[in-house]
Amino acid sequence: MTRKTKVLMSAVSLLFLVVGGGTVYYVGHKILSLKFRAANDALHKQQAPITLDFLIPGGTYVDETMTIGEVIRVRIQKPKKKLDGFLRKLSESIPPRYLLLGSIILYVFWTFLFLVFFRIFTWIRYSVALSISFLAGSFVYFFMPDLMFGRIDDVVCFGWAVAFALACRWYSKRRKLKHVYS
Repeated sequence: MTRKTKVLMSAVSLLFLVVGGGTVYYVGHKILSLKFRAANDALHKQQAPITLDFLIPGGTYVDETMTIGEVIRVRIQKPKKKLDGFLRKLSESIPPRYLLLGSIILYVFWTFLFLVFFRIFTWIRYSVALSISFLAGSFVYFFMPDLMFGRIDDVVCFGWAVAFALACRWYSKRRKLKHVYS
């Protein structure tokens, strides 16, 4: 393949990715903005095998103006309130330095588990395995409940993972260039 062909194929692939992602976003936005009761009643009328009844949280009245996205948001947020309240009360009683230490230990724990997995089941180098482990650990840390409330600690963990990966990449390229010119 020539360089022009590679560039053209990359551009076409990128265009398909952007168009596909935009289509998924647009269709998802349209579906989530439909009126819940009208859509659910239409599915019941057609005797569809899957209806939207499973999205209705117990003890919640769904009126005609609520959209599917609002019902999903209520369904997802309702059970979290009790857990968040408990964890917030618990974290207020713990000194901040121990909260920070516990969060760091939790992040390092998830990173270590991924590192062990990658080193046992793959043949990738330590720097790549550690970079991927930091990134995967930050994703798990982001979605798991932790002791510190807010997103600052999640962003710091993700930033550390990206910075470490970029530093390893920079060091590797620098080392290769040093061997080429030596």
